[in-house]
Amino acid sequence: MSLTRTALIADPQPMFRAGLAAALRRAGIEVVAEASNTAEAVTAAMRLSPGVCVLDGTLPGGTIAATKRISALAPETLVVVLGPADDDEMLVASVRAGASGYLPRSTSVPGLARALEAVLDGSAAITRTGVTALVRELRAGPRQRSVINGAGVSLTEREARVAELLRDGLGTREIAAELGLSPVTVRRHLGTLGRKVGAEGRDALLRTLRAS
Repeated sequence: MSLTRTALIADPQPMFRAGLAAALRRAGIEVVAEASNTAEAVTAAMRLSPGVCVLDGTLPGGTIAATKRISALAPETLVVVLGPADDDEMLVASVRAGASGYLPRSTSVPGLARALEAVLDGSAAITRTGVTALVRELRAGPRQRSVINGAGVSLTEREARVAELLRDGLGTREIAAELGLSPVTVRRHLGTLGRKVGAEGRDALLRTLRAS
């Protein structure tokens, strides 16, 4: 059964929001609101209950946090996240948080409009590569537990590998090349690692890892 053919677009870039809104309207999907950060997106979703909410992966305030809150507070609204194509952890985290889809940020506006139509009609919006990543996550089982900075820390396989390479002295671009990721994605993993172990900044994180 089709959901209400309405959408909320949450993206920090006004030009992208405008282009996507125009494409969705041409596809017969009414854009009921736009947001530039997590707080605006959650407020609009609760107030308007759109059929689908498109969240940019770099949304100020946290895309995963927004996904969780919208899924909990506006359960009739489906969430589709736009993030890096090579960030399996973000894809998995988005789905775990309640997203009905995860698409590369590079998806064309017409392609995104078609994907959102499919989501409103009851399908999931995940690329074949994304499905493979989800299957791999399910097969991997529980996350590994590491002792860092004197405390147990739960790390994904990718985070553990990034930590290992950083400890070995590799730079961001070298880690990216080793793992087949973009430098932006590696920096995101480093930031997550820093928050998990209580180390602010790359140098502090490296000292913490080498002391563990």
